[in-house]
Amino acid sequence: MRKLYSVLTFLLVIALGALAGERLRISLAPILGSAPVLYGMKWGYFREEGVDLQIVPLASKRDMFLVFQTGKVDAVVADTAATVLLAARSRPVAVGTAYYPEDPAKQFVVIVDEDYTGIRTLDDLLTVLGERNFGRIALPLQSDLEFAMDTLLERHGIDPNPNFYFGQDNLIYVASLVSFGMVAAGVVPEPYASYVLAFAGTQGIHLRALRDFQGIPPLPHLIVFQHFFVREHPEAVRAFLRGFSRAVDRINAEGKEGLINLGAPEVIRLFFQGLDPEKVLNDPDVQASIAAIPVPHFPLPQIPEREVFEAVSAWAYRRGYVALKVDYDQVVSRDFLP
Repeated sequence: MRKLYSVLTFLLVIALGALAGERLRISLAPILGSAPVLYGMKWGYFREEGVDLQIVPLASKRDMFLVFQTGKVDAVVADTAATVLLAARSRPVAVGTAYYPEDPAKQFVVIVDEDYTGIRTLDDLLTVLGERNFGRIALPLQSDLEFAMDTLLERHGIDPNPNFYFGQDNLIYVASLVSFGMVAAGVVPEPYASYVLAFAGTQGIHLRALRDFQGIPPLPHLIVFQHFFVREHPEAVRAFLRGFSRAVDRINAEGKEGLINLGAPEVIRLFFQGLDPEKVLNDPDVQASIAAIPVPHFPLPQIPEREVFEAVSAWAYRRGYVALKVDYDQVVSRDFLP
């Protein structure tokens, strides 16, 4: 009887382990590619696919590099530049895109305080670059935003100087630096730009959007796994992508109001730790600003384009962010998507 009990207990443990699913620790960045992960968790899609998904909150991009290098997460959602930098430090495997912008010209927005600076156009901004501390642009360094801004400057005949930039990962601080007149401009991604512009208006601050990124290549957000996880748990990667794709399909079918009501509290908890979601979301100015946020169409995961990845890799090499150009074929896998 004791032997039978032991066998049944062992089988029960195995069964419960199977129900729990394969554990997958993931960290997210405050970018659109993280949305299907957050919604997919809320809707239970990853659990239904057999993945025990655990989100590991991070305070900054530097933390992301550290936890990925030390193996404390199994996957991240990152922009293309961060993926290139990860490849210079570790062995990431990009299994597909998390988000692919439909209109590359609208990926990013340059914001300026027109009343304070007198800047109304990109040409106005270019004339003040490098003027003392004020003539700088706040943006996250080593990011797709820096790559896009460098590309924009080059197309206007200006050699991008690192001194033109004020590095800041926190997008709230980027907007604050602009509104307080500490920098000439800031670069932020959509849909954060739409929110900031609307919220500033409710506070009597007249921020202006300079949408001059025409011709910048589409810079996807990528789903990036540890090499060892891909090797040891390929079915878990496929299960994750199935759950992710189900979330994408539902996001595109849902109404904007329902998505925001479900997603806004999670975004605040994850990316703005210390704030009370209920208190923040009950503010009438916040509600009005959230209403201004556009909800884009989310394409299903796809293989990243070689040309775009290699352009970002070459840029990171020129900038001195990586010692050698990162090889597309060593990072991007074609094994997990149809």
